[in-house]
Amino acid sequence: MSRRVIDLSQPLSRESQMHPFFPPPQVLRHLMHADYPADRPSFNAEMLITSNHAATHVDAFGHYDRTGAKITELPIDLFCGDALCVDIRQYPGGHDVTAEEVEQAVSDSGQELRDGDILLFCSDHYNRTAGTPAFLNGFNGISAEAVHWMADRSVKIFGVETISPDLTYLTDEYPTHRACAERRLTHYENLNNLKDVVNRPFEFYGFPLRLEPAYGSPVRAVAIVDD
Repeated sequence: MSRRVIDLSQPLSRESQMHPFFPPPQVLRHLMHADYPADRPSFNAEMLITSNHAATHVDAFGHYDRTGAKITELPIDLFCGDALCVDIRQYPGGHDVTAEEVEQAVSDSGQELRDGDILLFCSDHYNRTAGTPAFLNGFNGISAEAVHWMADRSVKIFGVETISPDLTYLTDEYPTHRACAERRLTHYENLNNLKDVVNRPFEFYGFPLRLEPAYGSPVRAVAIVDD
């Protein structure tokens, strides 16, 4: 049996579509080979100016909780482990996926959700809407009651393929983030390619940068699957 690595990240670039909170990333020229004499060693290098909540990233509790932890205060093993991805592609934009619908999606996956698992939600949102207005205002959400359902079952962390698990274009109350703060269950945003791991067991890795101080971080998220 072979093992395969699947990239679950969205690209981070000047074209990254951002939550209205944040400005677009900038990738600036710093060094270029053309700057050097042809007979001398030369280098390419860039300067990045970006929100730590751009493209694929993970939230620390302090992002949405006044008393919450910074990203470096969270245990490193929070960001990896056995994972299950369930399918929510059937739910339209504007729909908040309920606890009952999450439970049904887990049942439909044919997999067991165990204590300490990572739970991801496949909407295929980036592949379906990137570069269009619907990327920012046409996604489905994960309800606050679904957060409580996950916490009751000891889900370690969860993740979505959208800019937020909250329907930010319909409400600025952030009920899902509030439930995350209450239950100490945080999440990834702007994952990608979860269609490649939906309804199958895999290992997930999505480590944050060691940013100090910071309340979130970009990640390069990957799945490792057995073929």
